Parts: sequence; structure tokens; C-alpha cells
Amino acid sequence: MLVDTHTHLNFQEFEKDLDQVIKRAIKNKVEKIVCVSSNLQESEKAIEIAQKYPGIVFAAIGIHPHQTDPKTKLSTKEQLQKLAKLTKRKEVVVIGECGLDYSPAPPGEKDRSQKEQLFLFKKQIELALKEKLPINIHSRKASSETLEILERYGKKGLKGIWHCYSAGKKRIKRISQLGFFFGVDGNLTYDPGFQNVFSQIPLEEIVLETDCPFLTPEPYRGQRSEPSHVKITAEYLAKLKDTTLEEVAKITTQNVKKIFKI
Repeated sequence: MLVDTHTHLNFQEFEKDLDQVIKRAIKNKVEKIVCVSSNLQESEKAIEIAQKYPGIVFAAIGIHPHQTDPKTKLSTKEQLQKLAKLTKRKEVVVIGECGLDYSPAPPGEKDRSQKEQLFLFKKQIELALKEKLPINIHSRKASSETLEILERYGKKGLKGIWHCYSAGKKRIKRISQLGFFFGVDGNLTYDPGFQNVFSQIPLEEIVLETDCPFLTPEPYRGQRSEPSHVKITAEYLAKLKDTTLEEVAKITTQNVKKIFKI
């Protein structure tokens, strides 16, 4: 069995053919899928999708460091209050994606100040600790700042995944000591930098992701990614680690079970 720990099935790219996407995933042995969110609307949608596919899809609820829903009329504190209520839903297995992003916001999104990002990140960490949930970290252009915050909360039992890990080799040991896992995506199949970094991370600390519809692996670059593609990344990871697909599937699935209650 394979697990895709980071998808965006709640995006409009999947509205027309979600059933077929799920069927293709299962056909490729991807039997558990986590649907990740970046705002309240997506969080509610992730829960709805998890309800539609019980035992297959699970919900991650959270607020992204960028303001991905700039038209919302809710204050940051109001959004956090609503998010806290959603953690009570049985479909929810993780808080995220949350973190820090000091790069410019993409089209359709809005920059938050670093102060507001730090406030949001810390509040979601505290919510995760309170509800005994792991977190899913989004970090871009802020690796050192992200890690410093995680080390502050690590002693309190905080666990989770560093999504699409891109913070280099020098931070691997510190992150590993916190008990966090490293998310690897389809860019492993074509990016030498990622290949170099993940060659240094033990399989026992890696989980598989697609980040679909993004980060499509070779040979499908330029197309929409989907959960079935996690098998391609797993196959490439097996070659990188000089092992079998079966071993990668076994170990990464065991890793997931250490993080999520699925």
C-alpha cells in the first residue's frame, strides 16, 4: 500500500472527475490520501471529500501563510476560532498546511506580513498540541525561522511533516531529532538538488506526497498531477535508495501510521 500525504483534491481542478481520480489512485495501490487545505473554505471542502470517501481520504485543515482567500471578511482571529471547531470532526487527522512563506504571494493570493504569519503559525501549532494532532508544514524562503519555531515547541510533543522538504542537508539532523518526517514529491524525478538531499535522508524518515495538482513527476510534467502519481515518485525513490518499490511502500506507510491516526 502507498499513501499520498499531501493532495489538494479540494481544488477546482478535481471537481469534474474526482471519482475517476480516486479510482486511478486505488488501481495504483495508493489506498490512503490526505487532502490538505490552505483556508477555511478548503478545510470544509476537505472534510466533505473525506466524508464521501471514508477510509480512503482524510482531511487536513489549516490556514496557509499567504492569504489564499483575500476576499474573506473574517479576521485572522475569527478564522482561527472556526478552524478550532473543525478540529473536532472525525475526518480531521492533521493541521495544515501552515507555516511561513516569505516569498511573494502568487496571483490570486495576498501577502501577509511576517508578524501575521508568525502569529498564525504559532496559533496553529498550539491548536495542534491542544488537540493532539500533527502539523503539516509549508515553508518557503523561511527555513531557519521555521525550524527555530519548531524547536521551541518540539519539547511539548509537536510532530508532523515538513511538506516538500527543501531546506537542504544542513538542517536534516535537527529536524529529524524533533521527530518530524520529510515529504518528498514528484520533483524528485527531475530535480538533482532534491535527489541529492533525499539521498541523505533515511527511508524511515520519509513520507510520499504529490502536492497535486502541482509538482507532476516525469514523464507527465506539464500535466495535472494526481494521487496515482505517488507510485512514480516511490519507484524513483526506490532506485535512489537501491531498494525495491515494495520496501519503499512498506516503510513509508509505516511512517505515516506513526504520524496520522488512519
